[in-house]
Amino acid sequence: MPDSVKLALLLIGILIGLPLILLLIRDRLSQYSNKVIVDNSNPFDQRLLNPDIAALEQHYGHALPTALVALYQNDQEVIRGGFYVARSVDTSEENRWYVAFYMPADLRSVKDAWPGTERYFAFADDGCGNGYLVDPRLDDPAVFLHDHETGEFHPVANRFSEFMIWPRVETSA
Repeated sequence: MPDSVKLALLLIGILIGLPLILLLIRDRLSQYSNKVIVDNSNPFDQRLLNPDIAALEQHYGHALPTALVALYQNDQEVIRGGFYVARSVDTSEENRWYVAFYMPADLRSVKDAWPGTERYFAFADDGCGNGYLVDPRLDDPAVFLHDHETGEFHPVANRFSEFMIWPRVETSA
């Protein structure tokens, strides 16, 4: 093959290949920067994914329950929301508990607690402002749902560790 043909093919390859490579690089960088923007755009999610266990333990004067700390170390679980939880999968709908989202483990959550719940820690919410509470001074506390409108505490589970292993059923919405 003559040198001029080789040179022409090389130039065509460069003129076509280089822009394609640059477009691929740009797309990769764009996808990465969009993910970073999404990941950093929601302060609530950032609080969820960055618990301040030490500050909570200092506030309550006691080590937090092991199962509670484990929840906040499990990023996949703590960002989960919109599910029902019950003792077993065949529990009737009226005996299931709805969890809209988990609450961040930080002092801001403690500061925002409903009156009458200051000694408890709200680790989750039902989406209507009713919190799932535990007494963080106990090693494996019971779980209660606090109705913020009536001030009533409804028993949910005898132990937090038990609540955390109950089956979860995702909502279809």
